[in-house]
Amino acid sequence: MARPSSPLLSREKIALAAIAMIDAGEELKIQPLAKKLGVSLSSLYHHVDGREGIVHAMREVLSREYAFAPPPEGAWQDTLRAGVGALWRLYADHPRVLIHLLGVTIQEPQTLRLYESLVVSLRRAGLPEDEILTTVEVLDAFAFGIAIDALSPTEIFAPDTPDSPLAGLIDDHPTGTARNERVYRTGLDLIITGIEARVR
Repeated sequence: MARPSSPLLSREKIALAAIAMIDAGEELKIQPLAKKLGVSLSSLYHHVDGREGIVHAMREVLSREYAFAPPPEGAWQDTLRAGVGALWRLYADHPRVLIHLLGVTIQEPQTLRLYESLVVSLRRAGLPEDEILTTVEVLDAFAFGIAIDALSPTEIFAPDTPDSPLAGLIDDHPTGTARNERVYRTGLDLIITGIEARVR
């Protein structure tokens, strides 16, 4: 019998199937994933080390799909915006996958390079060394927080009285994707302004 022209199973195929499963609202369970791929559990385990290995494989695939390219010779603010933007797009497109990514240590080289670029940008800004990693974590938390915010209902606030301070603001406020994008851009502006103030 002729051998198949491409492997029946690979880390990438496992990762893509797992991402599709989670994006569709299903739980990440190994047996249903193997069934979806039409392979045995032993075949699956040949490519990934259990559930955590599947998460690593998903991150590898997503890191390639949302590859980060720092702007050439840009200001540190531009590099910071580009890096956080790459994280936000990844998280916003796959908010349910994000929950799984948060629980597994980052060791994928391409993902680490993105975070390393944030470290370099903050050093260029002049941020004290003992504040850099915490600031990177703040930026990451901001990106995944905004991604989860995208799952919010269209109507977020429903004040029970017409004289509520919220009432007049809601009328002119965007909803849906436009609201989420405004929250992202305004929030990142505030964070960068805070960093600029911190280094002055």
